[in-house]
Amino acid sequence: MVRLKDIAEVCGVSVATVSRALNGLTNENRERTSFICQTARDMGYYPNTAARTLKTSRSNNLGILYEDRMNHEYFSSLFDELRREADAQGYDLTFLGQGGFPETNYYEHARQRSLDGVIVVQADYDAAGIIRLATSSIPTVIIDHTYDGCDCVNSDNRTSMEQIVRHVHARGHHRIAFIQGEKGAVSRERLAGFYKVCAELGIRVPVEYVREGHFHNPSECAAIIRELMKLDDRPTCVLCPDDYSSLGALWLLETQGVRVPMDISLVGYDGIRMSQMMTPRLTTYRQDTVQIAKEVFSLITDAIENPETHIPKQVTVSGMLIEGETVR
Repeated sequence: MVRLKDIAEVCGVSVATVSRALNGLTNENRERTSFICQTARDMGYYPNTAARTLKTSRSNNLGILYEDRMNHEYFSSLFDELRREADAQGYDLTFLGQGGFPETNYYEHARQRSLDGVIVVQADYDAAGIIRLATSSIPTVIIDHTYDGCDCVNSDNRTSMEQIVRHVHARGHHRIAFIQGEKGAVSRERLAGFYKVCAELGIRVPVEYVREGHFHNPSECAAIIRELMKLDDRPTCVLCPDDYSSLGALWLLETQGVRVPMDISLVGYDGIRMSQMMTPRLTTYRQDTVQIAKEVFSLITDAIENPETHIPKQVTVSGMLIEGETVR
């Protein structure tokens, strides 16, 4: 078994210097620290995690909280990027569950596991257990929801919807319908952006053009589109909750003789890979999961390493409109 003493001898430094370098506590220059860490890896050194936790009061373990089913490509992409950031910064990721505590007490579960921090990817943000965790002393970053005084990273849900509406309006569409996902901060922001830009462009939005729906539900999305197409003054373009719903609806509509975009134009949201592999390619808005993950780790590592000086921030990450073939 490789010891700190062995690494110190190879590097020509003291055992204390090696210990500080491997635990991220050194004031040495970056080049020397990098050399010590690389030498340790090359020699096959594996730290005693339990001992390191006792010495540094850190577990180098972050909790991931995700309450929904893991079958959405956007979240899969986001998890991949979070994992890459965790690997690059020396953290392990652990899914945080109820842990046997009543009323989903995530705070107690995180404390029991000695987690350095928690990343909330998806949850019921009105639940007491989530609010308790977000406002606790455990460094926590919330994705796509905002709490005052907490670290939050949001996609630009409002501005992105404004870009989408401006795009379809420039293509000649003035009758634009909007299908929401589940009620929450994301849907509220997107709806606000939709109404704002429609008002600026002079687009009239009949009440029946805005429908409540769900994310990741193609059959429901297709049914709502068919209802919209039966209106006397029917829309020429429908903004769908997400790409999965859009693609599923597109296929279901075509089986019923409705052609996209000849009979109706559709726009998705998320920018999943499959949306650009189908025919016709989906017009959509791609969320920047790479930058979201970077911002999350920037906030949570600062909160962990600088608890006395860290100031919670609310960060918004822009994405990119992808012009496909589903808007006539």
